Amino acid sequence: MALGIVVLGTAIVGFTPTEKAKPSKAVARGKYLVTVMGCGDCHSPYNDKGQPIKGREFSGHPAGAPLPTWDPSMLEKGNLATIAPTATAFAGPFGLSVAGNLTPDRETGIGKKTADELVKSWRSGKHWKENRMVLPPMPMHAYKHLTSEDIKAIFAYLMTLKPIKNNCPKSQPAPMPG
Repeated sequence: MALGIVVLGTAIVGFTPTEKAKPSKAVARGKYLVTVMGCGDCHSPYNDKGQPIKGREFSGHPAGAPLPTWDPSMLEKGNLATIAPTATAFAGPFGLSVAGNLTPDRETGIGKKTADELVKSWRSGKHWKENRMVLPPMPMHAYKHLTSEDIKAIFAYLMTLKPIKNNCPKSQPAPMPG
């Protein structure tokens, strides 16, 4: 009888208890998209040797890490922007843009957000946590052309990551002239 239950359980689940479950098609697609779109290039902090910090993937700009600065006189010297040593924050004529925590941490990451909220954000160009436009270097003009299914797949993949508690500083758009 016990053997019959194990066989039946294996048939229902579709794999033996020792096999690892394969990710869903959406999660696999999301992982692919996040990789080719280079999301980790800005949302994963780098060390002083230019390598991603292991265990901090997609956690955004480290809380307490230095932020880049910029002022209008920098344009006169040919500087368009500055970048934090971690490559997770950028300052320029647009203001201070800080890469957020994309892990599913419920306090400091995206754990309380939904896939539909990400779709709405990328369609509108508005930040999904703050009432403002998304700042450069985030290529919103390109991302808004992704299909809703692709954006939801990205979200599905991000929700499979290890939650990392990291309260990133907020971005600060430059003041509007006038």
